[in-house]
Amino acid sequence: MIELQGLTKIYGDKAAVDDVSLRIDSGEFGVLIGPSGCGKSTTLRMINRLIPASRGRILLGDDDVTRLPAEQLRRRIGYAIQSIGLFPHWSVAENIAVVPGLLKWPKSRIAERVDELMALFHLDAGELRDKYPHQLSGGQAQRVGVARALAADPEVLLMDEPFGAVDPLTREVLQDELLRVHQHTRKTIVFVTHDMDEALKLASRIALLNAGRLVQYDRPIELLTRPADDFVRSFIGKADLGLKLLSRRWVHQYQQHATVQDASLAQTGYTWETDAEGRPICLHGGRLNAEDREQRTEVNQEWSATPGMTMKEALSRMVWFRVMVLPVLDDQGRLIGEVTMHGVMGQQPCA
Repeated sequence: MIELQGLTKIYGDKAAVDDVSLRIDSGEFGVLIGPSGCGKSTTLRMINRLIPASRGRILLGDDDVTRLPAEQLRRRIGYAIQSIGLFPHWSVAENIAVVPGLLKWPKSRIAERVDELMALFHLDAGELRDKYPHQLSGGQAQRVGVARALAADPEVLLMDEPFGAVDPLTREVLQDELLRVHQHTRKTIVFVTHDMDEALKLASRIALLNAGRLVQYDRPIELLTRPADDFVRSFIGKADLGLKLLSRRWVHQYQQHATVQDASLAQTGYTWETDAEGRPICLHGGRLNAEDREQRTEVNQEWSATPGMTMKEALSRMVWFRVMVLPVLDDQGRLIGEVTMHGVMGQQPCA
């Protein structure tokens, strides 16, 4: 758990961070966002004492971070930044092992931890362990940087715009990787970004700052549907607000029963044919009657959905493949329901 109590940082006669109070519970993914110069990175750096606070308190669990010995604080808080900061003349394994080495872990334990983290971040140890940073792609180097921040198994991971320097495709992959790692480790994460789409995708809670002050601290869905003021509405943006909302809605919230039966039977609506294992083969419909009974669409696995998929991605697949319905499949590829364009437009999501 991290709690900021009246946190303030003053430079000259200007408050870069002005009386910010918020709490990020254990295991949550907290995101700090706002326009340039709003104080988000300064706030992050005060948490691990890279910058001293002018006023206020920062609690890590029950401990005031200003009273913790520096070595203990570094052990409890990992830190990953945009520029990565890998040591250029050290191998991948040596970079990941920096903090455990400083803490004088046994060599066998360090080697095991390096292997564990490389596997967690999908870094091929056989291929990459002995390579140097200049031999890595941007995405690989960023994974190594985050792995290094987690090497000593800290309670909290601080991340300052870590994906800002990579291309959009790599950035999306790294976001997915980070979500997977967060689900696996349940670390408390504090993440700085200027990208609202990134914040909405990653965050459990979002803190929106402006001119050093906290404007709204809320869950993503509340930020979208109940903005605190006009600044919040403007920062979120209106042009694709519906898609942003669907990025925080999930297929299982809109999932409906799927009709599965012999395709020769007349039926109004959509009817699925499945194989013996319950996997969908084809879709019949809208209307199945004597005139259009031959309407039949082979099921393409790319236009299926899973319960944990966002409705934004499901809608994108419907539009791309020009279909009004997607089969919802379990992890074995079996049909467990359907989601429809009509449902997206007219159905209130389930909890």
